Amino acid sequence: MTTEHAPARLSGRGAQPRPTGVGVPGDASLVPGVSGRARDAAASAALVASLREALHGAVRVRVVVDGAPDGSARSSSRAVPDLGALGVDAARVGWRFTGNDDDARPPRAGVAATVALLAVGAAGWDGPVEVDDVAAVRGTPAGRAGSTVLVERTC
Repeated sequence: MTTEHAPARLSGRGAQPRPTGVGVPGDASLVPGVSGRARDAAASAALVASLREALHGAVRVRVVVDGAPDGSARSSSRAVPDLGALGVDAARVGWRFTGNDDDARPPRAGVAATVALLAVGAAGWDGPVEVDDVAAVRGTPAGRAGSTVLVERTC
């Protein structure tokens, strides 16, 4: 599930980051509690394990929602998870993410970004996460897109 990318230099830091990408399906039924329990507990556990490994030593985390035809337009924010569009009460789900809760009126993430944010939280990350949501700009139907969690960490 993880993919190593060519190193890029972080401004203001001496160490080279090692960006890693972890693909996250946009299927909300992977989140325990959305459909009673996770549709595929093994897939949910494997996703969290991949993210936990990728997040070790992380200095920055970003969720990029896939699904736009050309990826040229993006909205970027520190969104918070929101499964309200699916009629799911956040108190009923088994995963939590609170890293972007410091904003007084944070934007609400779409379904694909929400699944990724909740999985990142389940993997133990509690820092901020920037969400690049191509689907929100292009009008991709909810639940159709997936996400890639990009993790930058020092060597």
